[in-house]
Amino acid sequence: MAEEVRKSLLRKKELVASYRDKFQRSNGFVVFFNFQGIDAYPFSELRAKVRAVNGEIVVGRNTLLYRAFEDTPLVDHRDLFIGPSAALFAYGDVVTATKTLIEFLKEAFDKEYRDKLKGGLLNNKYMTPEDVVALAELPSREELVAKLMGVLMAPVTQLAMTLKAVPQKLVLTLKAIEEQKS
Repeated sequence: MAEEVRKSLLRKKELVASYRDKFQRSNGFVVFFNFQGIDAYPFSELRAKVRAVNGEIVVGRNTLLYRAFEDTPLVDHRDLFIGPSAALFAYGDVVTATKTLIEFLKEAFDKEYRDKLKGGLLNNKYMTPEDVVALAELPSREELVAKLMGVLMAPVTQLAMTLKAVPQKLVLTLKAIEEQKS
């Protein structure tokens, strides 16, 4: 009996440590949401989609999740750890992972999707459910890089067009003079 209790306690400590490790790997980012009402197959599809964008969804017991985050600002938000809880960790682009979650929740719960969001942390700062939705509405890292490249390339493209226009105008002028003389 004592052996079983010891194994159970050891397993719980391992789970808390793994949650902390996932949080550190995600650079201080986590979003908690209520997964109640999502069937097993759609939930496994969501997990696969999140994994594809370098993230992970973990379902855990609230007491263990709370222990894993008790040295973060979430300690003041005990209400996050009430009811069915799942945690989204993003090891890459946090915006893309959050968008994936929000799109799934919108599809599954329509207008009530905001009620499923509990909150989270970004750079160790507390995020309300509204903050999570706002984060999902930001452009992804790839979109921002593409826009930046467009802005940076515009002057170079303009210079190339200007440099190309000078000899072109010279040729056209010479051709006009040739036609005029003949």
